[in-house]
Amino acid sequence: MMIRVISFFLLFFPWFSSANASLPAEVQMLKTAFEKEVARTVPNDAYKKFTKVEIRKFIKGNPDFSSPQYAIFVDRNPGVQTGSVVYINPAANRITIIGVFPVSTGNPHRRGFFETPEGVFRNSPEIMDYRALGTKNSKGWRGLGKKGSRVWDFGWQKTELADGKPFEIRLLMHATDPNFGEPRLGKVDSKGCVRIPAKVNAFLDKYGIIDASYEDGSARAKSVLLRDREPVRFAGQYLIVGDSRS
Repeated sequence: MMIRVISFFLLFFPWFSSANASLPAEVQMLKTAFEKEVARTVPNDAYKKFTKVEIRKFIKGNPDFSSPQYAIFVDRNPGVQTGSVVYINPAANRITIIGVFPVSTGNPHRRGFFETPEGVFRNSPEIMDYRALGTKNSKGWRGLGKKGSRVWDFGWQKTELADGKPFEIRLLMHATDPNFGEPRLGKVDSKGCVRIPAKVNAFLDKYGIIDASYEDGSARAKSVLLRDREPVRFAGQYLIVGDSRS
């Protein structure tokens, strides 16, 4: 009886079957894990459309995106300030959003702060990631999050000052102070880095979402990774930053 009911459902609602069956089981697992470990999120249509268009624009012609993989996408638009974990399947010309989360990117209108650069940034042991010490600054902030939080280091990258002059910053992606910084996520607030929620930090770290180069690297590279991690098959290497204002 149950088989008949399912068959009837799929006959009259084929979109349900095709929309989900074509995704690898691992991607489905990650979507479920994100809802459980981070939050259940439903991105609006405008964000989904922009994300997919922008990612395709950035990866077009890039041989590093010739195979299926995960990536992190961030919209630095001050009115959006949202990041997402995505699965890119170039052969099917398909981009799947696994989960979305608030971020804080650079605020170029504060002295000593800079706009987060746009582009595609590789996570590679050529520039080693590291882990937060959990120390506080003079204002009591643990700027990189609690002790042990992962800090993804993308090296020196070109950006601009508020007056348009070129400048270089050390681009990082990291957690923020759980008491002071985390409630401020969702608006421009950082010195130029990408701040993410602690739960997202843990999720990316646990599953090695953009750790492909580290998993394939030396013992020194792997020393950055969690011992009890659950590395995914389609691990990628990239943070992609776009801007829906442009």
